[in-house]
Amino acid sequence: MKLFKGKRTAPRHAVRSTSDQKNTIVKACVRAAFFGAATSFLLLAAGAAVFATFPVSAGLTRPAASLIAGIGTAVAGAVLASGVGRQRLLCGLGGGVLAAVCLALASFVTGGLVLSDINIAMLCVLVFSGMFGGTITALRPARQLH
Repeated sequence: MKLFKGKRTAPRHAVRSTSDQKNTIVKACVRAAFFGAATSFLLLAAGAAVFATFPVSAGLTRPAASLIAGIGTAVAGAVLASGVGRQRLLCGLGGGVLAAVCLALASFVTGGLVLSDINIAMLCVLVFSGMFGGTITALRPARQLH
């Protein structure tokens, strides 16, 4: 009987190909964008109903919209981080940065990108909300991949 003197390889089921990893990341990104947008739309609809029904000051619309966008970005960051399953804080940061870049590009295209204090604060809210979503998922144990 010949002795095996080479490197031991991992079992076939433990080795994941690069294309499988890319597919997992792409699916997680699409899922995160969907859940973040759906959460934001639902909360915006609820906020619009509250503003239409109750006598709320018009000065509260921007803080309410910032809160809703932050919650949607946190959900997107959490879904992305849990979908990827590793480096969760960085996934949340990536989700927040993506949301901030999308908002900045949309503002630039419409001609409304003004770097005032409140607009920079909104971009920071999006980035930190994404990181918060990633942090929430980092507190849970990682799921086992088969």
